[in-house]
Amino acid sequence: MPITITATLLNSADPQPVRIALAGTAAGQAFTVRATTADGSSWSVPGGVGVSVGEQVLLTDNRTALNSVITYQAVVDGVAYAAAPVTVASAAVAVVQTIDGLSVVPVDVASVTEPRSPRVRASVFDIAGRRAPAARLDVPGSYQYTWMLETEIAESVQLRRILESGRPIVRRMASGVRDFDPVVMGIVLDWSDELLTDGYDTWRRWTIKVREISDPQPSTPLTAYTWVDFDSAMADRVWSYHSLMASTSGWTATGGTLSQQTSGGYNTPAFLRVTASTASTAASLVQSSTASAAATLGEAVVAGGVYTVTVRLKGTAGRQGQAAIRWSGGTTAVGTPVTLTGSWQLASVTATAPAGTTGLAPGAQMLATGVAVGNVIDVSGPTVSKGATVPVGTFDELFAMWDAFDAADWVQY
Repeated sequence: MPITITATLLNSADPQPVRIALAGTAAGQAFTVRATTADGSSWSVPGGVGVSVGEQVLLTDNRTALNSVITYQAVVDGVAYAAAPVTVASAAVAVVQTIDGLSVVPVDVASVTEPRSPRVRASVFDIAGRRAPAARLDVPGSYQYTWMLETEIAESVQLRRILESGRPIVRRMASGVRDFDPVVMGIVLDWSDELLTDGYDTWRRWTIKVREISDPQPSTPLTAYTWVDFDSAMADRVWSYHSLMASTSGWTATGGTLSQQTSGGYNTPAFLRVTASTASTAASLVQSSTASAAATLGEAVVAGGVYTVTVRLKGTAGRQGQAAIRWSGGTTAVGTPVTLTGSWQLASVTATAPAGTTGLAPGAQMLATGVAVGNVIDVSGPTVSKGATVPVGTFDELFAMWDAFDAADWVQY
C-alpha cells in the first residue's frame, strides 16, 4: 500500500485548523510530520513524531502560519512525502494563543524590529598563573524575544487572560513579514502593558518577553470536542448500513432465502435472516456492492491493505457460522467459525486484500455441515474497519468504520 499524505482545512475556527492524514505506513515505521512555507520557515505538527501502528495517522495543526501557502511533509524511514499545499486564511495580522489553541486572540504588531537574543551557554574561567582562561563550550540556547503588540478592549482582556494562565503561548502571523518566524512557541518571562494615549481611546500596547521553546509533547496529537469538528472530520465517512439493516436492499443471499426481521437485532431493531433452502449446503449473506467500503473507511480499499469485518450472529443451535469478506475480484476470505445459538455473538475476519483489489463487501455464512432445509443464520451489526483490530463495545460495533477516528481527528481551541 503506497504511503500518502493529505492536508485539508477544517471549518470550525478562525484561523482554520488543518487536518493531516498519513496513510499507508506499516506497523513499526517511524515518522515525522512538519509544515513549511515558501520562505523556508518550518514548524512541528502536534503529534507529528511517532511510530506507526499500521493504521492511518490523523493529526491536526492549529499552530499554522497565517495567509501563507503551507506544505506538509512526512518523513517515513528516511523517505519524504509531501501533501498538496493549503492556505490558512485569516483576517488578523497576527494571533497569540495558548499552546493547545483553546484561547486565541487577534493582535496588531506594534514593532517590526523584533529584538531577540540567544542564550549563550559557553563559559570561561580565569586560572591563576595563566593568561588564557579555561573554557566550557556548549551550543547557544534558543532565542529570547521582545514582542510589542497592540490590542483593544475585548482583545486586551483575552490577551491578559492568556498571559496570566502561565501556559506556553504561540504567536502566529504570515510568512514573509521581513524575516520574522511566522510561528513561534515560547514561555512568557515577563510583560508590561500601557494605554497608548492620555485620551479616551482604549488601545493598549504590550511588551512581552518570551523564551522560545520546542513542543513539550511532540508525540501527542491535539484533541477536540466540538460537533463542527466532528462533522468536518467525518464528512467523508458513510456508516448508516452498518447500524440499521433497514431492508434487504443492497444485500444478496446464496443457498437460502433472504428476509428482514424487524425486531430483536443486536442493539438495533432490525436484522437480516437467511433460511437454508438446500440440505448440506452453505447459506450466506453478503453486501451486494464492493464499492461502499471505501467511503466507509474514508480512503480507497487497495491491494495489500489489511481489513477487518465483524458481524453479530445467531441461528439454528449447533450450526456453524463465520464472518466473511468478499473482495472485488470475486474471492472470499472467512474467519474462525462460531457455534450458533439463540443469542447474538461476535464473529470476525481479518484478511489482506489480494492483488487487483479495489473494494470489498462484508458478509457472513452458515457452514454446510449439518445444515437442514429451514435452518437459519441471523446477521446483525456488520462493520468494516482498516487494520487487524477487532472492534469491541457497543459504540465500536456500530461505528467500527471509524477505527481511524481517534484523538488525532479532533482539534482543541
